[in-house]
Amino acid sequence: MEDTLQFKISSALKDLVGKDLITSDNVAIFELVKNSYDAYANHVIITFSEDKITIADNGKGMSYSDLINKWLFLGFSAKKDGSEDLVDEKQKSYRDKIKRYYAGAKGIGRFSCDRLGRFLTITTKTNDATQVEQIFVDWAKFEEDQKIEFVNVNVKHRSLNSTVVFPSNYTHGTIIEITDLHDDETPWTRKHILELKRSLQKLINPYSEINDFVIDLVCEREKEGDAKLLGEGISYDRELVNGPLKNSITEILKLKTTQIDVKVKDDVVYTTLTDRGIDIYRIKEHNNLYPLIKNGTVSLSFLNRAAKYNFSRLMGVDPINYGSVFLFRNGFRILPFGETGDDSWGIDFRAQQGRARYLSSRDLMGRVDIFVEDVSELKEVSSRDSGLVDTPMSRQVLELFKQSEKRLERYVVGVLWGESFLRNEYYKDEHIADIARKELQRIDKDSESPSYVIDSSLGSKIDFVRLIKTLSSDNNVEVLYYNTELANLVSSSFSPEDVKPQFISDLEIIAERTGNKELISKIKDAKRQIEELTQQKIEAEKKAEEAKRLQSEAEAKALKAEEERRIAEAKAKAEEELRRQVELDKLRAENEKVKAENARLIAEKRAKEEESKRKQIEKEKQLESLKVEFYKKASNPDTDALIHHVKNNNSRINAKVDELIQLVSKGKFGKENSYLILESLSHIKKLSQKALVATDLILSCDLAQSDSQKINLPLFIQGYLAEEIKSTVKCHFLSDIELFAVYGSKLDLALLIDNFVKNSEDWHAKNIWLHCSRQNNSLQLDIYDDGDGLIDSFSQEPNQIFDFAKSGRNGTGFGMYLIKETLKSLRASIEIDTPINNKGMHFKILFK
Repeated sequence: MEDTLQFKISSALKDLVGKDLITSDNVAIFELVKNSYDAYANHVIITFSEDKITIADNGKGMSYSDLINKWLFLGFSAKKDGSEDLVDEKQKSYRDKIKRYYAGAKGIGRFSCDRLGRFLTITTKTNDATQVEQIFVDWAKFEEDQKIEFVNVNVKHRSLNSTVVFPSNYTHGTIIEITDLHDDETPWTRKHILELKRSLQKLINPYSEINDFVIDLVCEREKEGDAKLLGEGISYDRELVNGPLKNSITEILKLKTTQIDVKVKDDVVYTTLTDRGIDIYRIKEHNNLYPLIKNGTVSLSFLNRAAKYNFSRLMGVDPINYGSVFLFRNGFRILPFGETGDDSWGIDFRAQQGRARYLSSRDLMGRVDIFVEDVSELKEVSSRDSGLVDTPMSRQVLELFKQSEKRLERYVVGVLWGESFLRNEYYKDEHIADIARKELQRIDKDSESPSYVIDSSLGSKIDFVRLIKTLSSDNNVEVLYYNTELANLVSSSFSPEDVKPQFISDLEIIAERTGNKELISKIKDAKRQIEELTQQKIEAEKKAEEAKRLQSEAEAKALKAEEERRIAEAKAKAEEELRRQVELDKLRAENEKVKAENARLIAEKRAKEEESKRKQIEKEKQLESLKVEFYKKASNPDTDALIHHVKNNNSRINAKVDELIQLVSKGKFGKENSYLILESLSHIKKLSQKALVATDLILSCDLAQSDSQKINLPLFIQGYLAEEIKSTVKCHFLSDIELFAVYGSKLDLALLIDNFVKNSEDWHAKNIWLHCSRQNNSLQLDIYDDGDGLIDSFSQEPNQIFDFAKSGRNGTGFGMYLIKETLKSLRASIEIDTPINNKGMHFKILFK
């Protein structure tokens, strides 16, 4: 038994022909714009709003039948079967009346909508329809269960009697609205929209001089940003979001570049090479290499430094960031050809073999335009940004480009860069060839005109002659024109003898092949001049030989006379040397006497110095003996007990003085005598504290610390705090400077530090910080703690704490007073500053 079976189509097919093939948002929008173009639209508006993208065109629109039998028919392409051409003559633009090519023909571009968002609404109307047709697609329905067949997923439809206005106020066209956008990874920010705009500018041939297909971008939220840029004087179209896309740069490149234009028309290939506006050569050849290409053009431009600068200035972008050589099929771009970093043409791969011999994508800009009636001959890879499918046509397109590139490269590298000046020995002297090549490159690379190449570079002329000779020797190539000025090797600016005979012969061959009678006449004159010059050269060489012989004889006589003169001079010199020797002997004897006298004087001086050193050493020994004696006494238990006895007595005196001060302060001795008593007691207390500190200094054996002397203040404080201080307060030292000298007593400085530590201890502080920093030419010492701080009675005038007998706590009030008085002797001032972290005390001391 035999029967027939059919394929079943899963709803998951939607992803296979949609999101999996359309690899980016930009490519998705490309596909939708191409559909508008193929629908005979001349105006497309792409609008970005909150969570919605709208693509509206004024094309021929779709009827209810078109929606069912074409748009909803998966894989069907009306462009392939010819039904797309059935359009009212009124809707056709002039481009259609000449020849209509389509941008796409696979019937899957409609699934680009799925790449952009979940929901799709299509509103469309044909010119003769009375109703507007609208369909609604939820792409997520196709993803719910892949076991559901594709045809069983419903798409909503309705017919509307309302009026819809399409771009350019047309009554027909198509509006695509995509909502619930898939833009989590690449949201449609200003940057993203500008990237799309710059890509769309190159979607349709950016070199086209005809603008019959307008694309407008609209984004209300970015209009303020556009206005701001315009207000700042930035008017480059590529930096503005809103407005129509502008494409053409043809005129810019024609005036500033070295360009080759190749046109394939049926069985003939025409090639024109121009250099910055001047025709260099034109050739015609049979289309033997690319028989499948019936209609195509290649336009390549080499950009020197001047051209690159002008491009950046006029376009607002560097050429390397704009792209290199684009590929267009039927007027629409094929990605990724020409993208920055892409090497689909193999340009950079070839350039890596030698930068001096090959052009890279940095040097080139241009396009390849191929027109085909059957797009399957030149197919894109299904993944829309992956180039072309390998077909015989695609291989011939690549060969067409390579041939065009090589011919442009031959002129640039040879004529403009002088790469062959040395290698092919255009000059008789290699050094001169190198100079000529460097001079050519120095002048021409920044020039907007090839005048130096045409008029002044002999090497460039020779290379151009060889180039034309190669072309004219090809039986398939007909040289229609070549620049005779560039080929003129016998111009008045060059001497015929500068040119090797073989290059004159090459030029003669070209003149004969191209039938240039004027050039043939010039070549004959040049050859006659060369023969005359050759004869003159032979005669000149004979005369030079004779002159050389006479010169040799004259030189021999001169050498003999010179030798006799040298002998006489040598004799005179020997006699002079003898006389000088006698004088030197006499001077030597006198010098010996002077040396002896000097030696005696030096010996006497050394003896005096030795005696002085001996006495100094003796003094130092006596001083060292005294120190040793002192150290013995200081280490003696009796001495130590005595010093501690002095310290205890002074401590008791100090305590009693404090007791008396408190009694006086309470008015026990009458107000008249209180101030005098307090003043005397303060002096007694200061002397008592000095005695206490002095005992510590004696114990540390620093005998000089009580004298007034030059002291490095940061170093002293650091060293003093390093010693163990008997206090419950922890001391910290910081310094931004290493050296600052003050003049005074180390005893006074030690007394200051002890008083500050004692006060912090009385104010229940746990830490005290001493910080040295430089203020102009002064040293600022900040002392602050984390104690209780000032009492409220000092909050208005905190610096009263330094007044006589004023206490910040329950003390005598003499501590702060003594600190201020001691600082005066050190040429320093003190004041209360804002507490650190609003806690404790903060003193600011300034040493000048």
